[in-house]
Amino acid sequence: MTQRIGLVEDDERVRHALARVISRAPGFSLWFESGTVAGALDWMRSCQPVHWPEVWLVDLGLPDGSGLEVIREALRLHPGSHVMVVSVFGDEEKVLDSIAAGASGYLLKGERDEDLLLHLHDLLRGGSPMSPMIARQVLNRMRALSERPSRERRPDPPPAAVEDGDAAYLTRRERDTLELIARGYSYDEVAEELSMSANTVRHHIRSIYAKLGVHSKVEAVNEARRRRWLAVE
Repeated sequence: MTQRIGLVEDDERVRHALARVISRAPGFSLWFESGTVAGALDWMRSCQPVHWPEVWLVDLGLPDGSGLEVIREALRLHPGSHVMVVSVFGDEEKVLDSIAAGASGYLLKGERDEDLLLHLHDLLRGGSPMSPMIARQVLNRMRALSERPSRERRPDPPPAAVEDGDAAYLTRRERDTLELIARGYSYDEVAEELSMSANTVRHHIRSIYAKLGVHSKVEAVNEARRRRWLAVE
């Protein structure tokens, strides 16, 4: 039986790469693809149940909204759908929001082709595939929640309280982006250097600002240098 896949991804290069993997894989068929929330929602609301995809692969950072809207609508219309996030964002808030919206899996972009297909099979068998870094975050959160009743409740530390040198606090793509910004690259130059869209670069920058507690590129670079997160000087 061929499993239909719905794909929502705004980065055209990434979307074409995922489409190529899916189309070449036996047992899977790319049934629908879009780069926007509006395009996905319009198609969903006009799709006949018999043509509904079994699996949705959804990016979170879309140009006209959040992929969370797509996840919620897919599951509202067809609660039995399988939804897996494929995103550059690996911060805890987005992971937990995706799970709360109904996603059953969460992969960071950059997975090998064969790994993506294994994750799809796992999802269809009832599993919840996650990239290792995402799984660790979920486990750490569950562990922290289980420990709270037995200890004095303390507020979470602000971003600036993270230990110097803990560069894992940023994702690999965020670190790459920040290092190029520190070298004086423009957003368009960063996008070209890292083979991503300018919109994705902006999402990375907003995430970096939030994690560092800053509001400008200069502040971000200075704070990252203070924490020794940058490989460049």
